[in-house]
Amino acid sequence: MLTRELIEYVCSQHDDQGLVELLPGLLQKNGGSFSLDAAEALDMVLEARIEVSSLPLHDWINSLALDERSLPRYLYARFLVRQGNYRDAIQLFDALIKSMSKVDPFLLLHLVRLLVRTRQFSRAAYSLKLALSLAPPYSFMVRCEVLLKKILNSDQWQARQTIRLALLGSSTTSFLASVIQALCFRDGIHVVMHEGGFSNFRQDILDPTSTLYAFNPQAVILLLNHRDIGLSPLSQKGTAEKFTEDLRTLWDVLLKRNPCHLIQVGFDLPLYASWGGLEETQPGGRVRMIATINAMLAENLPPSVSFCSMVKVALRLGHQFHSEADWYSSRLYPSPEALPLLADHLTANLRAAFGYSAKVLVLDLDNTLWGGVIGEDGLSGIVIGPPSPEGECHLDLQHYVKELKGRGVLLAVCSKNNLDDAELPFREHDSMILRMDDFVLFIANWQDKASNIQEMATKLSLGLDSFVFLDDNPLERAWVRSRLPDVIVPECGSKPWEMLEALDHGMYFESIVLTEEDAERHKSYQSNIVRQEFETSAATVEEFLSGLEMVAQSGSIDSITLTRSTQLINKTNQFNLTSRRYSEEQIRSKAESPDWWTRWFRLTDKFGDHGLIGVILVKKSGTSWHIDTWLMSCRVLGRHMEKYMLATLLIEAVKEGVTEVFGEYIHTAKNSLVQNMFLDLGFQPGDRSNCFVFHINDLVLPVCEFIRGIDV
Repeated sequence: MLTRELIEYVCSQHDDQGLVELLPGLLQKNGGSFSLDAAEALDMVLEARIEVSSLPLHDWINSLALDERSLPRYLYARFLVRQGNYRDAIQLFDALIKSMSKVDPFLLLHLVRLLVRTRQFSRAAYSLKLALSLAPPYSFMVRCEVLLKKILNSDQWQARQTIRLALLGSSTTSFLASVIQALCFRDGIHVVMHEGGFSNFRQDILDPTSTLYAFNPQAVILLLNHRDIGLSPLSQKGTAEKFTEDLRTLWDVLLKRNPCHLIQVGFDLPLYASWGGLEETQPGGRVRMIATINAMLAENLPPSVSFCSMVKVALRLGHQFHSEADWYSSRLYPSPEALPLLADHLTANLRAAFGYSAKVLVLDLDNTLWGGVIGEDGLSGIVIGPPSPEGECHLDLQHYVKELKGRGVLLAVCSKNNLDDAELPFREHDSMILRMDDFVLFIANWQDKASNIQEMATKLSLGLDSFVFLDDNPLERAWVRSRLPDVIVPECGSKPWEMLEALDHGMYFESIVLTEEDAERHKSYQSNIVRQEFETSAATVEEFLSGLEMVAQSGSIDSITLTRSTQLINKTNQFNLTSRRYSEEQIRSKAESPDWWTRWFRLTDKFGDHGLIGVILVKKSGTSWHIDTWLMSCRVLGRHMEKYMLATLLIEAVKEGVTEVFGEYIHTAKNSLVQNMFLDLGFQPGDRSNCFVFHINDLVLPVCEFIRGIDV
């Protein structure tokens, strides 16, 4: 394969005519393979020589117009860019990228630059999002920063949510801030960033008049490092406890003055240890102290605080994590090379806190969960478990997937296979960890996988952005990406350890709490599929609803239901009238205030327990109530639960002498489902667009005849 060094050497040895004679042979040998580094080096040489009117090279590049090999395509596309022919250059880059099984993010950046230049911001956003999903290095983040700003400033990209994020720390944070913004954009989140003063995190938090509180952040990242602890090689007893207590006091001050979600970054280990192994073996040793502090910070976290392990980031990067030169010259921590991985961990925390973690893992079978092709190799021919090294890793991948299910991730299969063949290993192979009842959906047919995943989303009543698709085949990954851009498709190799690494590195299913509903989610969705089958067999909707024997429970949000209510508020997108997001502290404050009416709702039927599926938050104002938040899990759509929720609200309002209840619909990309809900439930149009009012004295209160209610 051509390399930059070889290109530079060959070009330095020949004049233009010599290059024209040499290049066809080089392309003949290397045109099908592609190294972006070498291609850029050759393009730079050609550009420099053509600028001084090299007619032979100019004519030679024009001869590449119909050459469909990768390197000629790239060279001709770059030539078109210099000619100002952006339209044809975009088509060539598109074709080049689609022809590759593994795309270099820097190649995508060439396309993004052209799309921005031609003001095709929507396509540019898609391509940049794809490039950022390929785990590019810090140098990519620097090169995409200006392009990202132009996309964000356009009107062609709509974020899932805009989050005000404050970044506080004891080091230079501006480099990290730009990387966080890029990765949040990748996840569909627009971040408005506030950076605290250099090493002023204490003053920012303790001063009630600081710019931090004027900014009113919805999330705060507190990034410190081991130097802030001030440890000697051997510390006195109680040092770790005192430092942890002081830091937690800062948390309390911040969250009391500005309810938000706080991400505390843990502490790394020093690069140097003057006392060597004693720092690990002695009770007061520096390494042991830092481990103790991290453990104490991560233990019994307040509801609105999550912990981001810096040790985990450092372990993955090894020697690249530290850069003493960058620390001493600009107080940059950690190294530039470590910033993308740290930002990945931080954005995973943000996704979890604001309800954007994925919910469903869709798995291929052949050469993913086992080695070989079940339809060809048979039960005895597939590779799973020892003595095969790859078989052992396939087993580890299954263990990992099974553990995901244990904390609430839904599992599904999407395989091009005969159904009987696909099911056989799960039913009869002794080494399999996963079994048929581990999956909420199991689709094995010969349709394209994008269509099957779309069907899964419909059956589960979940958005496509809730799905992660794992497949060893690069063509299948590319197909799903092209047809379902909202689905997360990790880029990985064909080996099981590469798939396991990609799945873990992505942190797609990150969670900051574990609720009872998480543990029961798999069973709940399986029951819902049985309900769908029951609905199909019913003669009428009324017969179906009556046959469900539904019972609803509701009550005021309290310490027991606070965590799940917060989780639901921040995760629900489709049946959500206003899509406002709140931290646990903010919801606790409302629940404890006499100026608010808060309610959670739970639904069971003869097939099982749906769990806590709805929340209403209402602001009281004399004889008027204003619905601030109204949401419901899509698992119970079509059950008339919204009528029951409204009836519960109105009955309580009547008790308190309320005459008018106001509702508001705030449109998002996800909640068109409920745009007419207020009108359907008897509200009248209000004074402003998308505002509605229910005059209690003029109307008969709604009754939900299919649901029996129990107050708690």
